[in-house]
Amino acid sequence: MPHTLLQGQPLTVWHHHYPRTFRLVKVIFQPGGLFQLLGGAPLAELTDAAIDAECVFGREVGELLQQLMNTARYAQMLAVVDGYLVQKFGRLRLRCEPIDRVGRWLAAASPAASLEYLARQSCLSFRQFERKFRDRIGVSPKLYMRIARFNRAYALKEHAPARDWLDIALACGYADYQHMVKDFKQFAGVTPPLLVEADARAPEHLLRLR
Repeated sequence: MPHTLLQGQPLTVWHHHYPRTFRLVKVIFQPGGLFQLLGGAPLAELTDAAIDAECVFGREVGELLQQLMNTARYAQMLAVVDGYLVQKFGRLRLRCEPIDRVGRWLAAASPAASLEYLARQSCLSFRQFERKFRDRIGVSPKLYMRIARFNRAYALKEHAPARDWLDIALACGYADYQHMVKDFKQFAGVTPPLLVEADARAPEHLLRLR
Protein backbone atom coordinates (compact mmCIF):
# COMPACT_ATOMS: atom_id res chain seq x y z
CA MET A 1 0.00 0.00 0.00
CA PRO A 2 1.34 3.50 -0.83
CA HIS A 3 2.26 5.77 2.08
CA THR A 4 -0.12 8.46 0.79
CA LEU A 5 -3.58 7.68 -0.58
CA LEU A 6 -6.09 9.85 -2.40
CA GLN A 7 -9.54 8.34 -2.03
CA GLY A 8 -12.81 9.31 -3.67
CA GLN A 9 -16.34 8.92 -2.31
CA PRO A 10 -16.54 5.43 -0.78
CA LEU A 11 -19.61 3.31 -1.49
CA THR A 12 -18.74 0.29 0.64
CA VAL A 13 -16.79 -0.46 3.81
CA TRP A 14 -12.99 -0.46 3.50
CA HIS A 15 -10.81 -2.65 5.72
CA HIS A 16 -7.27 -1.40 6.23
CA HIS A 17 -4.54 -3.52 7.82
CA TYR A 18 -1.70 -1.65 9.48
CA PRO A 19 1.54 -2.71 11.20
CA ARG A 20 1.64 -2.98 14.97
CA THR A 21 2.88 0.60 15.31
CA PHE A 22 1.80 3.31 12.92
CA ARG A 23 0.72 6.94 12.69
CA LEU A 24 -2.07 8.11 10.44
CA VAL A 25 -3.41 11.49 9.34
CA LYS A 26 -6.70 11.57 7.45
CA VAL A 27 -8.09 14.62 5.67
CA ILE A 28 -11.82 14.65 4.89
CA PHE A 29 -12.74 17.32 2.36
CA GLN A 30 -16.00 19.21 2.29
CA PRO A 31 -18.24 18.22 -0.66
CA GLY A 32 -16.63 19.69 -3.76
CA GLY A 33 -13.32 20.38 -2.01
CA LEU A 34 -11.36 17.62 -3.71
CA PHE A 35 -12.91 18.62 -7.05
CA GLN A 36 -11.51 22.13 -6.56
CA LEU A 37 -8.12 20.83 -5.41
CA LEU A 38 -7.84 18.71 -8.57
CA GLY A 39 -8.53 21.73 -10.74
CA GLY A 40 -12.05 20.71 -11.70
CA ALA A 41 -11.25 17.16 -12.81
CA PRO A 42 -14.39 14.93 -12.63
CA LEU A 43 -14.26 12.65 -9.60
CA ALA A 44 -16.12 9.65 -11.06
CA GLU A 45 -12.81 7.82 -11.64
CA LEU A 46 -12.07 8.01 -7.91
CA THR A 47 -15.48 6.80 -6.71
CA ASP A 48 -15.00 3.86 -4.30
CA ALA A 49 -11.33 3.80 -5.30
CA ALA A 50 -7.97 5.08 -4.09
CA ILE A 51 -4.69 5.94 -5.80
CA ASP A 52 -1.21 6.96 -4.73
CA ALA A 53 -1.39 10.71 -4.04
CA GLU A 54 2.11 11.16 -5.45
CA CYS A 55 0.77 10.08 -8.86
CA VAL A 56 -1.51 13.13 -8.75
CA PHE A 57 0.44 15.81 -6.89
CA GLY A 58 4.00 14.70 -7.58
CA ARG A 59 7.07 15.08 -5.37
CA GLU A 60 5.50 17.65 -3.06
CA VAL A 61 3.47 14.87 -1.44
CA GLY A 62 6.65 12.93 -0.71
CA GLU A 63 8.14 16.06 0.85
CA LEU A 64 5.00 16.50 2.96
CA LEU A 65 5.23 12.88 4.08
CA GLN A 66 8.85 13.39 5.11
CA GLN A 67 7.86 16.39 7.22
CA LEU A 68 5.18 14.31 8.93
CA MET A 69 7.60 11.47 9.62
CA ASN A 70 9.95 13.96 11.30
CA THR A 71 7.16 15.35 13.48
CA ALA A 72 6.67 13.85 16.94
CA ARG A 73 3.20 15.04 17.98
CA TYR A 74 -0.17 14.72 16.28
CA ALA A 75 -0.96 18.40 16.85
CA GLN A 76 2.19 19.32 14.96
CA MET A 77 1.34 16.85 12.19
CA LEU A 78 -2.07 18.44 11.74
CA ALA A 79 -0.47 21.88 11.58
CA VAL A 80 1.88 20.66 8.84
CA VAL A 81 -0.98 19.23 6.77
CA ASP A 82 -3.11 22.32 7.37
CA GLY A 83 -0.30 24.58 6.22
CA TYR A 84 0.20 22.51 3.08
CA LEU A 85 -3.49 22.61 2.15
CA VAL A 86 -3.86 26.34 2.86
CA GLN A 87 -0.92 27.00 0.57
CA LYS A 88 -2.27 24.57 -2.04
CA PHE A 89 -5.75 26.08 -2.12
CA GLY A 90 -4.28 29.58 -2.00
CA ARG A 91 -2.66 29.02 -5.39
CA LEU A 92 -5.98 28.02 -6.98
CA ARG A 93 -8.55 30.24 -8.60
CA LEU A 94 -11.50 28.95 -6.63
CA ARG A 95 -14.91 29.42 -8.16
CA CYS A 96 -17.82 28.70 -5.83
CA GLU A 97 -21.11 28.02 -7.60
CA PRO A 98 -24.59 27.56 -6.07
CA ILE A 99 -24.32 23.79 -6.54
CA ASP A 100 -21.33 23.73 -4.16
CA ARG A 101 -23.55 25.03 -1.35
CA VAL A 102 -26.08 22.28 -2.09
CA GLY A 103 -23.45 19.57 -1.61
CA ARG A 104 -22.40 20.97 1.76
CA TRP A 105 -26.04 21.39 2.81
CA LEU A 106 -26.82 17.76 2.00
CA ALA A 107 -23.85 16.59 4.05
CA ALA A 108 -24.66 18.73 7.10
CA ALA A 109 -28.44 19.00 7.29
CA SER A 110 -31.45 16.72 7.24
CA PRO A 111 -32.70 17.11 3.68
CA ALA A 112 -36.45 17.14 3.22
CA ALA A 113 -36.22 18.49 -0.31
CA SER A 114 -36.69 16.92 -3.71
CA LEU A 115 -33.90 16.67 -6.25
CA GLU A 116 -35.88 19.05 -8.47
CA TYR A 117 -35.84 21.64 -5.67
CA LEU A 118 -32.08 21.20 -5.21
CA ALA A 119 -31.56 21.66 -8.95
CA ARG A 120 -33.46 24.95 -8.79
CA GLN A 121 -31.36 26.06 -5.82
CA SER A 122 -28.30 25.33 -7.96
CA CYS A 123 -29.70 27.54 -10.75
CA LEU A 124 -29.44 24.58 -13.14
CA SER A 125 -31.71 22.34 -15.15
CA PHE A 126 -32.20 18.90 -13.60
CA ARG A 127 -29.91 17.24 -16.16
CA GLN A 128 -27.18 19.87 -15.65
CA PHE A 129 -27.53 19.50 -11.87
CA GLU A 130 -27.05 15.72 -12.02
CA ARG A 131 -24.01 16.02 -14.31
CA LYS A 132 -22.28 18.78 -12.35
CA PHE A 133 -23.01 17.10 -9.03
CA ARG A 134 -21.52 13.81 -10.23
CA ASP A 135 -18.43 15.67 -11.48
CA ARG A 136 -17.94 17.36 -8.10
CA ILE A 137 -18.77 14.48 -5.74
CA GLY A 138 -18.30 11.35 -7.83
CA VAL A 139 -21.82 9.97 -7.39
CA SER A 140 -25.34 10.99 -8.37
CA PRO A 141 -27.22 13.39 -6.05
CA LYS A 142 -29.75 10.65 -5.25
CA LEU A 143 -27.05 8.24 -4.08
CA TYR A 144 -25.25 10.98 -2.17
CA MET A 145 -28.48 11.79 -0.31
CA ARG A 146 -28.64 8.14 0.79
CA ILE A 147 -24.99 8.18 1.91
CA ALA A 148 -25.52 11.44 3.82
CA ARG A 149 -28.62 10.02 5.52
CA PHE A 150 -26.72 6.86 6.50
CA ASN A 151 -23.90 9.00 7.97
CA ARG A 152 -26.41 11.13 9.82
CA ALA A 153 -28.12 8.09 11.35
CA TYR A 154 -24.85 6.71 12.66
CA ALA A 155 -23.76 10.12 13.97
CA LEU A 156 -27.01 10.38 15.96
CA LYS A 157 -26.32 6.99 17.55
CA GLU A 158 -22.76 8.01 18.41
CA HIS A 159 -24.04 11.21 20.01
CA ALA A 160 -26.80 9.43 21.96
CA PRO A 161 -25.93 5.71 22.40
CA ALA A 162 -29.11 5.01 24.39
CA ARG A 163 -31.37 6.36 21.66
CA ASP A 164 -33.61 3.76 20.03
CA TRP A 165 -32.67 2.77 16.47
CA LEU A 166 -36.27 3.11 15.26
CA ASP A 167 -36.41 6.65 16.62
CA ILE A 168 -33.17 7.44 14.77
CA ALA A 169 -34.49 5.89 11.56
CA LEU A 170 -37.64 8.02 11.63
CA ALA A 171 -35.69 11.17 12.57
CA CYS A 172 -33.50 10.69 9.49
CA GLY A 173 -36.42 10.22 7.12
CA TYR A 174 -36.42 6.44 6.79
CA ALA A 175 -39.82 4.77 6.45
CA ASP A 176 -38.98 2.26 9.18
CA TYR A 177 -36.08 0.42 10.83
CA GLN A 178 -35.71 -2.15 8.04
CA HIS A 179 -35.46 0.65 5.49
CA MET A 180 -32.46 1.99 7.42
CA VAL A 181 -30.95 -1.49 7.78
CA LYS A 182 -30.89 -1.78 3.98
CA ASP A 183 -28.61 1.27 3.72
CA PHE A 184 -26.37 0.09 6.57
CA LYS A 185 -25.90 -3.28 4.88
CA GLN A 186 -25.08 -1.63 1.56
CA PHE A 187 -22.66 1.01 2.83
CA ALA A 188 -21.18 -0.69 5.93
CA GLY A 189 -21.79 -4.36 5.19
CA VAL A 190 -23.52 -5.01 8.53
CA THR A 191 -26.63 -4.11 10.52
CA PRO A 192 -26.65 -0.95 12.70
CA PRO A 193 -25.98 -2.78 16.02
CA LEU A 194 -23.09 -4.75 14.51
CA LEU A 195 -21.52 -1.57 13.13
CA VAL A 196 -21.64 0.03 16.59
CA GLU A 197 -20.02 -3.08 18.06
CA ALA A 198 -17.26 -3.13 15.42
CA ASP A 199 -16.61 0.60 15.75
CA ALA A 200 -16.20 0.26 19.52
CA ARG A 201 -13.19 -2.00 18.85
CA ALA A 202 -11.60 0.43 16.37
CA PRO A 203 -8.15 1.78 17.38
CA GLU A 204 -9.32 5.41 17.40
CA HIS A 205 -11.98 4.53 19.97
CA LEU A 206 -9.74 2.32 22.08
CA LEU A 207 -7.09 5.07 22.13
CA ARG A 208 -9.76 7.75 22.67
CA LEU A 209 -8.74 9.65 19.55
CA ARG A 210 -12.37 10.55 18.87
